[in-house]
Amino acid sequence: MENKELNDRIRQKKFFRNNGIVLKGINLLRTQFVRLPDLKYALEPSLTESEFLDSVNYLTEGGYIRTRHTGTKQEITLADAAADELEAKVTQKGIQVIACILKDDCIEV
Repeated sequence: MENKELNDRIRQKKFFRNNGIVLKGINLLRTQFVRLPDLKYALEPSLTESEFLDSVNYLTEGGYIRTRHTGTKQEITLADAAADELEAKVTQKGIQVIACILKDDCIEV
């Protein structure tokens, strides 16, 4: 196996793991929204900012979490607002992944 291929596989596996870490971190407060800056701070230095944002983006686009603006409470994504202005909550689909009822190969729980 070449170095590039090995590095790509390591990066891919880390992405899967990071998605699970972020999903479970957001689920800690269960019925409440978690401010993304607080979660990002709690997960440092395990995840870099770009890794954290990649996971939030994947989980949002996959329907595993809902994000909303901290001030207006309107649903919004990373494409439309800075991460520091967002809070997130796990959806029913996200809870099913955490409970191992639903499987997503890109989320390691």
